[in-house]
Amino acid sequence: MITTLIAVLGTLAGAVVAGLMQHLTSTRTARAAEAERRRQALAAAVPALLAALVGHRERQYLKIVARREGREDSAEARQARYAARSAVTSAMDGLYMATDNADLLAVAQEAVDAAMALGDVPDAEVDAAGLLARETHTALRVVGAGHVHA
Repeated sequence: MITTLIAVLGTLAGAVVAGLMQHLTSTRTARAAEAERRRQALAAAVPALLAALVGHRERQYLKIVARREGREDSAEARQARYAARSAVTSAMDGLYMATDNADLLAVAQEAVDAAMALGDVPDAEVDAAGLLARETHTALRVVGAGHVHA
């Protein structure tokens, strides 16, 4: 009788341990899958913002060149600049949805601010503003890659 009782308790204990191990394994697998999903979202959001910043700076440089050449600003050029600015805003929104890392978001905001300022600086400050925009872009690339590859 005692032998049977010990056998039954051993079987029950084994089932509990097996169930616990299965739960821990599935929880770990779910966490790993969620972490990978977040990493992939970040891996898409950072390059999207970098590309949008490049497009915005390109439109601003075209505006600066046209101004230096004495050409009038056209409605099409303004529309393209507004679209580029909107693309930056959308890409920044995407980054906010992909991460809540304050350091990464701060570096991204610096890059956005520098790119946005480029179109409003006087001609004498364009080179310095352009350099700042490129440096903050590089900083975002480096910090973003660090978070994606962490």
